[in-house]
Formats: sequence, C-alpha cells, structure tokens
Amino acid sequence: MEKIAQIEHGGATYTMMSPAELKGLGVPQAVIDEAVGKLRVGHIKQECRRIYAIANAESQMNMATASAVISGKTAPNRTDAEKVILSGTEMAIEWVAAMRANIATLADDENANITDDANWPACPAEVTALAAMF
Repeated sequence: MEKIAQIEHGGATYTMMSPAELKGLGVPQAVIDEAVGKLRVGHIKQECRRIYAIANAESQMNMATASAVISGKTAPNRTDAEKVILSGTEMAIEWVAAMRANIATLADDENANITDDANWPACPAEVTALAAMF
C-alpha cells in the first residue's frame, strides 16, 4: 500500500508512513482510513484530468471565449455554426460537471478501478468534435 505523506494524531505528526506502520504506532484505524480516503480522492481527481485529453486548457479557454462572443448576439442573429458551438459548449460543461461529480461516486467505492474508462462518463461526440475545432 502507498505511504501517507503526512498525518497528525494525538499531537504527533507522522510522515511518509504506510497504514500498517501507522497502526503499529497506535494511530487509530479510523484516522488511518480517513487519510487513505483522502489519498484515494487525490488519485481520483488526478484521473479526472482525463478531461484534458479531450480539450486542453487552451482549447477550453478558446471555447469559452467563442461562446461568450456568440452569446452576445441575439438568437436570430447566430449562424448555424455558432449554434453548434453554443450547443457543444453546453454539452461540454455538462460532461465536465458529470466527471467531477463522479469523483465522489468513485471515492465511495474503494474497489472501483479509477482508470477504467467504463467508470467515467463518456464524452459526447459533439464535445470531442467541438474541442477539435479549438
């Protein structure tokens, strides 16, 4: 098992220790479990960054900027291409929200394989196509 970077309990600070080592030093299991849970959440959040495989930070900023400019137009004055961008951006926002919400779901299931694509919301094809434009 992975070592816990730092844990504090009973006025003592323990650094880079495994759960077994902490248990051997008398740290209560509940305290160890909480630290292990936080470590798992950190790994899950890192895995959630798979969002950037679809749209890196620069692409996301460009999508947001384009959407903001298009949103400044009244609906009848938007081109079909602009409508596609707005719709795709809305789907992207919903997908990212679902990805982030899934962190808690995966954190609750300590047996879930966080790297398995099946355990993450699928990215809509429209979002992938939109991201490719930017």
